[in-house]
Formats: sequence, C-alpha cells, structure tokens
Amino acid sequence: MLERVRIVLVQPQHPGNVGAAARAMVNMGLSDLVVVDPPALDMESARWMAPGCESLLASLRIVSTVREAIADCHVCVASTARHRRRGQPVLDPPALATRIREQDDRRFALLFGREDFGLSNDDVMHAEAILRIPTPEHASLNLAQAVLLVSHALFEEARHHGLKVATGRTLGGSRGTNTTASKSKPGKRDRPAELERIQPAVDEILQLLDTVGYFRATPEEKVRLSASHALQAGGFSVRHVEALRGMVNRVRWALEHPDADWRATSSERREES
Repeated sequence: MLERVRIVLVQPQHPGNVGAAARAMVNMGLSDLVVVDPPALDMESARWMAPGCESLLASLRIVSTVREAIADCHVCVASTARHRRRGQPVLDPPALATRIREQDDRRFALLFGREDFGLSNDDVMHAEAILRIPTPEHASLNLAQAVLLVSHALFEEARHHGLKVATGRTLGGSRGTNTTASKSKPGKRDRPAELERIQPAVDEILQLLDTVGYFRATPEEKVRLSASHALQAGGFSVRHVEALRGMVNRVRWALEHPDADWRATSSERREES
C-alpha cells in the first residue's frame, strides 16, 4: 500500500522542509518523493533535517511541472486548507488512507503546496479529490507537519489491516508453494491507465467539444475538470482509454470531413487522402 503513494512537494521555499518531509516519510514507510520547481533547493540543508534518510534524499526527483510529477500515477489528490469551488470530493487523512488501501491496483500522487500560499488553482485542477486536515480554527500547518500527519494516517491504515504481514505469505504450511500474492498478472493494456495517458484523452475530448461549439454555454475549465475527474474516478484501464481516444478521434474526423464516407475503413480513408 505504502509503495503506491507518491508525495509531491510543489515549489517548496525552504530546503529544511524538504528534509523534514523526507524524514516524516521514512518514519512512516513511504519512499517516493518528487519536488516540483523548487526555487532554491540546498540539499545540505535538507540533509541536516533528515538524519538517516540519505537513501530517500538520493532518490528524490526534481521536475518542472506538476503534470510531469504525476504522469505515471493513476489518481491525484491535492492537499489544501482553502475552500475550492471545483466540485472535487473532500477527504480527511483517514478517509484517503482507506481509499488507497481499497484501490490496491492504483498509484496515488499527493500534492502539497508551497509554504506561503499553498497550491495554485491550476495545481488543484489536476486533482480528482481534495485532502483536508481538520483543525479547530487556525488552518495553516507547516509543510512537513502536513506530510507527517498524512503519512501517519497511511501507515496506521496499513498496520491495522495487517498489509505488511500478509503480503506474499506462504499458504499450506512450511511445505506450501502457493502464496497470497497474485500468480497471474493482467496484460499491459489491462492495467489502470496512468495520468500521462488520461490527460491526452481529456485534451482530445475538449478539442472535440470545441469543434461543436460546446464551450459557448459551458466554461472550458469546468468541462476539463469534470472529464479528468470522471476518467480518474472511473478506474479506466489503458485499453479503455485507448478505445475512448479512438472513438473521439473518429467522431472528430467525421466532423472535419463532412463530404467523406463515414463508413469507410481506415485503409479506404488513407487511399482517398
């Protein structure tokens, strides 16, 4: 469960917070940390706040955009204390942990924003859900504190359900050969679609809708969020997303070629062109 969670720090301002977040992750069994566009990341300052966490800091990845940071994940969740009028469901850490445990074939990217004003609206647009840490009144946690609280909720969920104990356990006594790990793996196209596959599908859906004038009455931003939310929440496989993109592109081709025979095969259309 914990191996399927990526912590993404978006434009962290203080290297010490990166180190402290890494320290929180190591304590709770998380190992995937990505930093997006840090203005000045002094690794020595980060290491000073993360004793014994050299392995995680060595594997830390720095990327330019949130989209790049979450590309190979299946679900993106944005941590924010501010009210957002985007329609995403709001989860607290225990509810998020339960969801991650139950969806055991999907990788989750958890976004945490910069210290001064958190995540931007554009950052939150990538998310299928909002993560909110309940507080009585003052809702302004330190970046590393927020990572620690969420990481601890994930660890407790795994611990209480015995996931670390049960993984790969041999069945049938000491001579048993069967294990709880799945023997059969689905094909590559049957695995859940990563966000890097979902986002192009969203782009193509919007292009099709723009072709038929859909955005005259409905804001494009709202439609993009709805489409992205639906594809993430639906658990589409790579095969499903590829099929959807094929359908969308076929409809768009037909709209762009009104005089062509829409029933023609692909090879026939190539010969005509």
